Amino acid sequence: MSQDERCSIVIPTWNAGSLIERCLRALKDHGEADRTEIVVVDDGGTDDSVERIEAACPDAVLARHGENRGFAAACNTGVARASHEVVVLLNNDIVATGPFLDPLLSHFRDDRVFAVNPRVYHASDRRPGGGLVRGYMHCGLLRLRWAESESRREAGGLTLYANGAAMAVSREKYLSLGGFDTLYAPFYSEDLDLSYRAYQRGWTVQYEPESRLDHDHGATIGARHDQTRIDRVSMRNRILFVWRNVRDGRYLAGHVLWMIARSFGAMLKGDLAFLGALVDATARWGAVMKRRRSDQEPVVSDREILRSTSRWAGREQAG
Repeated sequence: MSQDERCSIVIPTWNAGSLIERCLRALKDHGEADRTEIVVVDDGGTDDSVERIEAACPDAVLARHGENRGFAAACNTGVARASHEVVVLLNNDIVATGPFLDPLLSHFRDDRVFAVNPRVYHASDRRPGGGLVRGYMHCGLLRLRWAESESRREAGGLTLYANGAAMAVSREKYLSLGGFDTLYAPFYSEDLDLSYRAYQRGWTVQYEPESRLDHDHGATIGARHDQTRIDRVSMRNRILFVWRNVRDGRYLAGHVLWMIARSFGAMLKGDLAFLGALVDATARWGAVMKRRRSDQEPVVSDREILRSTSRWAGREQAG
């Protein structure tokens, strides 16, 4: 790694001492921690994480929140504290299985690049676990589809969004967008929202198959929240994403019609999860409108964003 390709690795953590210790030791084992700045954000934890961090990586920069503020806020604190122009965000349940930084950093020689995704695998069974994703509007919401076959994941190219679990990002661009939006707290959709707003500015998100990491997916969220809570927050944030970002008139009209239809259907079926998610989203309507009014006018349309990031899917184009 040359001097102009140095980076900062930012890892948010909360009451997950064994996970953050494993993450840091893997970075050390493969030589990545010794040539980068490591910033760990302890998000109001009360366990022994700090002691484990200091033991596993004594040179790490440690930022501490006095109370738990959520994933988005922890990442924003870490990026603000970072010293280098490129920041690599890693969840504490990410495990390096070898050197992975150089292929990511090479993309930032192109000033249009906002962020880069590595090739991610599920740690438990080595199944494809993220990196290359497309999206399309379906039933009034953005539906995501990940490339699940290794043959599709062999080639790089555009991807719809940079996954907050493991991504490299331009610090300057990240900060200019305001970082991850706490509108979506406590989890999910912050990374999609941020990348989409980057595309609206004319920047891009790349997928780099030569950079590989393992993800112990759900080890943090799944251990601390029941599935009903996770599903409700996920649906709420899918709704908020459309309200926050979509400008296309036809997409918005379709969204309104589908939300009305789904609400009636949910009442008939007793689907309290969807109704609760819609109520939760409506409670944040004022915050959404404030953000939309302050946004720059997009230079790339919704349809072009979805079209350009769906080319890896062959004939399956986003509509």
